[in-house]
Amino acid sequence: MSRFADGHGGPPPALAASSAPAVTLLAASALTVMAPTIVAPALPSIAREFASVPGADLLVPLVLTLPALVIAVTASGAGALVDRIGRRPVLVAGIVLYGAAGGTGLVAGSLTGLLAGRVGLGLAIAAALTSVTTLIADLYGGRARSRMLARQAAVMGASGTVFTIISGLLAGVGWRWSFTLYPVAWFLLPAVLRLVPEPPRVGTGSLRRADVVPGPGTVSAVDGSLAAADGASVPTGERNALGIVAVSVALLTLVQIAFYLLPVQLPFLLEETFGLGPAATGLFIAIPPLAYAGASLASARLSSGRRRATVLAVAFGVTGAGYLAIGLAGNLGVVAPGVLLGGAGLGLMVPNLVGWVAHAAPARLRGRLIGVMTSALFLGQFASPLLWGPVVRAAGRQPALTAAGFMLVALAVSALFLDALRRVPERPAGSG
Repeated sequence: MSRFADGHGGPPPALAASSAPAVTLLAASALTVMAPTIVAPALPSIAREFASVPGADLLVPLVLTLPALVIAVTASGAGALVDRIGRRPVLVAGIVLYGAAGGTGLVAGSLTGLLAGRVGLGLAIAAALTSVTTLIADLYGGRARSRMLARQAAVMGASGTVFTIISGLLAGVGWRWSFTLYPVAWFLLPAVLRLVPEPPRVGTGSLRRADVVPGPGTVSAVDGSLAAADGASVPTGERNALGIVAVSVALLTLVQIAFYLLPVQLPFLLEETFGLGPAATGLFIAIPPLAYAGASLASARLSSGRRRATVLAVAFGVTGAGYLAIGLAGNLGVVAPGVLLGGAGLGLMVPNLVGWVAHAAPARLRGRLIGVMTSALFLGQFASPLLWGPVVRAAGRQPALTAAGFMLVALAVSALFLDALRRVPERPAGSG
């Protein structure tokens, strides 16, 4: 049931996780993954097309990575718009811009024009992803919200594989054909306008208890300090909520920095160390998003209340074990399960951290805080190659993956230790 309080203190009608609005929101979530994956198979052809352009060797890769940088910079601003003018208007604007900016590859006659379109695409994704996630947090509460966030992550993971395959087939005809997939997003507009409700607006005045605690079994179970007792000061509850959001956002950034070492280095590792060709490499690259999707669906069942921190610690450990397996592997029989564990661990992590933000964020600040979370996701994605590049050049690909594995395992142990301390009841004075 939704816990988004309107101006009169009552919630809007509850939405089922299998309803038409839910399907529409999940379909819109797939757009965020389509953005980079659509163009990836066409990059070699784009490089050949613009080979005569000065600096093409540096500019062509930006066709893939530039949207992530734009999202990282602008998503928090998109979140402010979501809170100011409404969730659905920003989503509609994001979808319109997504089709227009993404489709510039169909007509762009220069590399500069193509990159300008990628900037617009980043703005569109920032608006669409922030508004969709905020709508899910608004319209669903408790376990229904956790299930929706898990399904959102699963759809994003699975669609990455599906659209990569479709784009590869289109790129075989011609590189511009890959860009025809972007305007397909416009077919979602009638469903968004007709089926997705705009939640009642929450004023920017003093924060009510309903704004801080979305419902039983969610925020109050994550951190008891959020569920302020009757008569406790509301600003303290808000500060505690923002603290949970800040920790979650920081962890999301670290997770993305660690995880994106794998998709960047794996193709080179498989070719250089194990002698695989493009077809076999493609099969290995498809494993992490599929594992991510499956684990995301399971995360809603595993994580609720105080178990969320434990599941997160286990997820760090699983991902770390996968990275260690790849980093220390001497044959493909070890690499395959390592890749599977790496994707599955991330599938447990991301929905849990996003769920923490969605549950803890006060309703009147939800759009802004989810925008900050979106910025963190893509900032980590963009920064990962920059931060790991020197390590890879100095030590090699497998040692870098090994180092990332030890870092994730250390985070898992730290998270379990801190969670155990948090659960230990305080001993009464004089008890010996």
